Amino acid sequence: MSHLPRHATTYGLVVPDEETARNGAQELAARGHALVRVSPAPASGWRIDSLDEGPFPDDDETWWTAAEERIVSRLSEDLGGTVRRSMALPETARRFFLEGETICDRTAGQVRDARLSALSSEPARAPCPVIVHDLANPEPSDGPAGEPVELHGLDDVDWTALTGAYGPADDVPDILRGLAANDEGWEESIEEYFSTVVHQDTCYDCTPETVGFLVQIARAPGLTPEYRLDLLIHLAYIATIDPVPVTAEAGTDEASTAEAATCQAVIERIPDLMTLWPDVSGAARAWLIVLAALGMDGGAPPAVAEFRSRVEGPSPALDLALALVSGDEDGALKLTIAAASWDQQVPPLLEAPIPLRARHLKVLLHLALKELTPAR
Repeated sequence: MSHLPRHATTYGLVVPDEETARNGAQELAARGHALVRVSPAPASGWRIDSLDEGPFPDDDETWWTAAEERIVSRLSEDLGGTVRRSMALPETARRFFLEGETICDRTAGQVRDARLSALSSEPARAPCPVIVHDLANPEPSDGPAGEPVELHGLDDVDWTALTGAYGPADDVPDILRGLAANDEGWEESIEEYFSTVVHQDTCYDCTPETVGFLVQIARAPGLTPEYRLDLLIHLAYIATIDPVPVTAEAGTDEASTAEAATCQAVIERIPDLMTLWPDVSGAARAWLIVLAALGMDGGAPPAVAEFRSRVEGPSPALDLALALVSGDEDGALKLTIAAASWDQQVPPLLEAPIPLRARHLKVLLHLALKELTPAR
């Protein structure tokens, strides 16, 4: 039984020349894209514009849309081009479809056989693991403890010589002090941090300098537990923007980007963060395991493996983190491939042109954010 999706997907590919555009357009037409056109690109090269209106093999629209996007992305790479995607109701997508030479113009009914045949080699979504543990919903505390955290060495850094998202980083100390205040202004300070210090997955030369102070705050005994958990999640996030290789001694790899330098700064402080283990909640311990996967050498401490044994039911995030902590590359690969069979966001992460371990770490963060943070 086939299914017509509610939204159509428009792809816009820019390729080097006319011959490449025509060849690519024919491939998309053969895949059952309903409307395909080619035209000279405004700047240089040629455009291929195509409209996928379905049908899909079943009603799992998110899964099949993601599958087709991966295929079109690979086609674009093979053609030496780039691709953009947008979604709209079919009538809206057709109304605003770009002009050009029409290669094909058919209805969803006319392309049904070609569309289903093209997707027949793609597996349907596998059953998702049913998460029964409650690590994403820790017990709330009584609110901010009201005990500010003293930051050692903050004034020893020449922040004016460093840069953030908007120029000199001289406002960064106040952002860190806002976090250290441990009060109701926490959310505002976090927003300022992710506007000035880390901005849309971009780090700056000031960013790695802030990591030690974030760790100081996270380790403060009087920090509100929700804020500590928040910091652990954010540290895992910034450390996986550009994960660096693990070496026998932390910090011996030369970081080529500010993002990699930030990752290195987190790796160097993982032993400090792990000292939190005896005194924090299960939710915080889960994120400590995720952080440990970044760079702990020598395998998981017994307490970490014991913690997993007490977590009821499936835990793709913890299992992958433990495989990475212990250096079990084959196990990590099996876990990520399994996740790709039920989570449509995993395959693009596994296909990224970065080292395998970095791909696994990005998958880990994705799975951890889904499994170990409250649903929104």
